[in-house]
Amino acid sequence: MRFFRIGAGVLCWAFLLATICGPAEAHGYLSASFPPAKSHLKTSPHKIKLHFSLRADARYSTIELEDDEGAVLASKTQQKASRDMDMSAPVLSPGRYHVRYRILSSDGDVVEGKIDFVVDE
Repeated sequence: MRFFRIGAGVLCWAFLLATICGPAEAHGYLSASFPPAKSHLKTSPHKIKLHFSLRADARYSTIELEDDEGAVLASKTQQKASRDMDMSAPVLSPGRYHVRYRILSSDGDVVEGKIDFVVDE
């Protein structure tokens, strides 16, 4: 019976802490971008913008703009910890482009991916 009281007490404290602290935040992910993935733009974008669910660590987070042949047209390393990353884009000719990103999120996970978009004629 004594073990039951101890177990019930521990369970109550765990529930109370979970209620006060709230749920743990999930792993980081890309939540929005401009240009959006698989979009067709009428004109070349002036900026590339990424928004993440968690803060991207400075110095370990990068963004690159590539043409369809894999040539890097622009790149940037995150200067301060933030959920947002942006980079100026050069004037792009009509064609397919890729934005590659790699961040170290605040939960310690590396999040990486690619966004494809097209600049129409």
